[in-house]
Amino acid sequence: MKVIGTIIACLMVLSFATFLCDDVFAAGGKGNVKQMGKQMYIWHFEEGSGKETKDATAGLVGELVGDIKWVAGKTGNKALEFAGKVGAAQYVKVAHSDELDIDEQITMAAWVYPNSLPTGGQENKFTIMFKLTYYLQIEPGDGTEGHLAYYFYEAQPEQYYLSDATVKAKEWSHVALSWDGTKATYYVNGQKSNTVNHKGPGKVNTEAVQFGGENAACCPRFFQGRLDDVVIANYALSEGEITGLMKVVAVQPQSKLSITWGEIKQP
Repeated sequence: MKVIGTIIACLMVLSFATFLCDDVFAAGGKGNVKQMGKQMYIWHFEEGSGKETKDATAGLVGELVGDIKWVAGKTGNKALEFAGKVGAAQYVKVAHSDELDIDEQITMAAWVYPNSLPTGGQENKFTIMFKLTYYLQIEPGDGTEGHLAYYFYEAQPEQYYLSDATVKAKEWSHVALSWDGTKATYYVNGQKSNTVNHKGPGKVNTEAVQFGGENAACCPRFFQGRLDDVVIANYALSEGEITGLMKVVAVQPQSKLSITWGEIKQP
């Protein structure tokens, strides 16, 4: 069982057993916190072989597309490595489900180890995760590359937003984007970077979620390097929760991962 891994059901219950939302947004996605309560999904990539990887909380299966390698991970034993070559698509494809049908709040997080940093134009972004509605990527540039890029269709103003903090090539970094429906905040290695105004709700669709690559016809953009412990939550994690997510090193396993924050062992 992986470290960060089994924490999941419960970053969700830090404050309430049942979460009631007072947002003014109309309910859209079936996976929103209003509909499902606080939910978090994490792919540890601990299988170590084969063409499938499974989320630790709801069992959402990801199909490995292309020649993705199983390699040493940041946490636990294994991670996935992507070559990031256009024309040789590599990504993990998680079929559309109600759980990932999110448009009011979201947290996206992962451990990333880019072999290099993207340069050039927008077509060269390194995609960490993508649903054709919500994105988390590493921004290309010429001397300014390494910023995180976030997008959520139809949330206003509708545009890409960049982090102030950057990640480095050939180093593990923990990255996260937490959006509460009005503001989106970036975190790199547990440290708050910057916050941008971004009002929801966003758009929902029935597309698959993909990790490590975006095979859209307009702009195939693929990650070059390793990914580990990819997280999607249907609510905005606080700074403390994101730090805990990054730093937790041991938990007591419980039936169906039904654990509480108080049961998590912190370093």
